[in-house]
Amino acid sequence: MTDMSASSAGGLDEIDGRGILFCAILLVGWITFSPFADLASPETLELAEGRDIQLYAAFGLMAAAAFFYIWRTDRPALAALATPTNIALAGWIGVTLVTSHEISNSLKRVVMFGCVGTCSLSLFLLPRGRDDLAKLLSIVALIIVGLSYFGLVFLPHYTIHQATDIGEPQLAGDWRGVFGHKNVASAVFSMLTFIGIFVLRAGRTVEGWAIFVLSLLFVLCSGGKSSTAICITTILLSLLAERTRNVVLWSIIVFSPLALLNFFGIGSILVPQFGAIAASLPLDASFTGRTDIWTFAIPKAAETPIFGHGLGGFWATAALRFGGEDTTIWAGNAAHAHNGYLDTVLAMGLPGLAFAFAALIVQPARDVRRVCARGDEPAVSLLFLQIWMFSLYLNSLESFFFDRANPGWIGMLFALFGLRFLAEFKIRG
Repeated sequence: MTDMSASSAGGLDEIDGRGILFCAILLVGWITFSPFADLASPETLELAEGRDIQLYAAFGLMAAAAFFYIWRTDRPALAALATPTNIALAGWIGVTLVTSHEISNSLKRVVMFGCVGTCSLSLFLLPRGRDDLAKLLSIVALIIVGLSYFGLVFLPHYTIHQATDIGEPQLAGDWRGVFGHKNVASAVFSMLTFIGIFVLRAGRTVEGWAIFVLSLLFVLCSGGKSSTAICITTILLSLLAERTRNVVLWSIIVFSPLALLNFFGIGSILVPQFGAIAASLPLDASFTGRTDIWTFAIPKAAETPIFGHGLGGFWATAALRFGGEDTTIWAGNAAHAHNGYLDTVLAMGLPGLAFAFAALIVQPARDVRRVCARGDEPAVSLLFLQIWMFSLYLNSLESFFFDRANPGWIGMLFALFGLRFLAEFKIRG
C-alpha cells in the first residue's frame, strides 16, 4: 500500500490473495472461532483450550502468509518499525519471559504476540491503496454487522445476554452479537463506528452510513457504558484534534480524558484524595466493582516492581486460584485487572510500563502529529487516530494490552502500525 510497494507488479491472483488475507485476519481476530456462543451451556467454558489451539494455528498460518507478501513487496516498511522504543519494548518482553513466574504461559503469549503483530502490521500493507483499504474494511465491517443483526432477529438467545447465562446473568438484555461478551462487542463495534466514518469519507457513502449508524446503535444497546461514553468522546475530540496544530493544545485535547480516567479510576486507590473527589462526583465510585480488583492487584504488582510476573503469569494461574490467597470472589477470580496499565505492570514491571508508554503513547503521538501536519491522508489518519485514542481511554477501565489475539488489541495494533507507516511513507490512491 505504501508508495515504495511493488505489489502492483503481481498478478491478479496475488492481489486477490492479499485482499482475502486482509479480510481473514480481521474476521478471525474479531469474530474468532466461537461466534454465537451459548453462554447457558457449560460446554462453552470447557472448550476454551480447543479454541486456543485453533487460534494459535490460524494466526501462525496467517502470519506466515502475511510475512511472505510483505517480504516480497514491502520490505522497506519493516525497517520503519525498528525504532528505539519498539526495540526496547521487544527486548524487555524477552527479559520478562526469562524471569516469568509462569514461563510456559509467557512463552505462549510471546509466540502469539509475534504472530498477531505480524498479521496486524500487514493490514496496512496488504491493500493495493487507499480505495482498496476502504473497500476491504467495508466488507469486514458489513459481515460483522450483518451477522450480528441477523442473530438479533433470528438467534436472540445467542446474540443477547440472557438471565440463563452461567457467568453473568445480570447482563440479561444487553446486545453481544457474534461476540461472547457485551464488553468485547461494544469495543469492536466502537471501532466499526470509526471504520464507518472512514468508509464514508473515502467516498463509499451507502456503506459508510450503514456501518456508522448500525455500529453506533449496537454500541448504545450493548450496555457497555464505558465503551459508549468513550466512543462518543473519541469521535468528538478526534475531530477537534485533527484540526488543531498547536502541540500543547493538541496534547490537552487528546490526553486529558486518559489522565482523568486514571486519576479518578485507579488513582482513587493509589491516592486517597483522588478517591474522595471521585466519591463526591455523580458517578459510580467503585467503577462497577473495579476498585475491588485494583485494591487486590496493586499490592501484587508492588511485590515484583522490576520484572513483573510475566505475560500471562498472574491472572488465571494455579498460584492465584489455589495458592491460598485471601481474595474476594470478584477480585480473586477476575480475568484481568480491568486496567491495561496496571496489567502491564503486573506482567512486565515498572520498566515494562515505561517502555509500553513510549511505544504505545509517545511514538504514535509523534507519528500522528507528523501525518496531520502534512495533511495528505485526512481520512486514513483520522481512522487510526480514533482507534488509538479509544484504545488508550478504554484500557483505563478494561484491559487488552499485550493480550494475545484480543479483538481490541488487534484493532489497536492496526492503528499503531498504520500511523507508523503513514508517518514514513505515502500511500497510493
